[in-house]
Amino acid sequence: MNRCPLTYQEVSGSLYSIEGLKKLNSRLTKLLPIPFNKEELLEEAAAKSEKISIEGVQPKLSVSLSIINSSFEFVERNGTYIVKPQQLVFPRIPENEDLTMRLAQICGIIVPIHGMIYDKTGELHYFIKRFDRWGRKSKHPVEDFAQLSGKTRETKYKSSMEKVAGIVEEFCTFPIVEKAKLFRLTIFNFLIGNEDMHLKLLIDNH
Repeated sequence: MNRCPLTYQEVSGSLYSIEGLKKLNSRLTKLLPIPFNKEELLEEAAAKSEKISIEGVQPKLSVSLSIINSSFEFVERNGTYIVKPQQLVFPRIPENEDLTMRLAQICGIIVPIHGMIYDKTGELHYFIKRFDRWGRKSKHPVEDFAQLSGKTRETKYKSSMEKVAGIVEEFCTFPIVEKAKLFRLTIFNFLIGNEDMHLKLLIDNH
């Protein structure tokens, strides 16, 4: 008996639960393993790092979900999901990130579709749906709090939650609602010990 890495439900005779597959797409009936191992995924991520515009220092790959082929396919443009492979130095980062997102959802924080997917060796890697994409090529305009406060990648840590609350007051139509969300997010990050909550992780959707 295994557990589905999409829903944590117990499954027998398959890698994923039906509920987990339907969470990705109502027409999806199976999901094939990624045709790479951990080392190959990291090599692929390094080779394509300059071709995809995704923030962060972790190795990552841009992918799209192919319903016809029942698989995630690597792309350089118009990807709708991000895959973060297992790392060589720090093991189980994907599992930690997936659990953290599930805990955030339990706490009432809105999170994108996410989960873990098997590779050809049976190892798990983390994936998350891009909230700034919909359809095949459409982009959803977003601004992070670094942009709104005039900060850069180099100065994204030089702020405070009080300053962020001021930005919410200045730019949001319903600041009280957004401040409540910010407070919930702040408490959650404190409880899980997240010391990397910089300005570019705080997003304002238009």
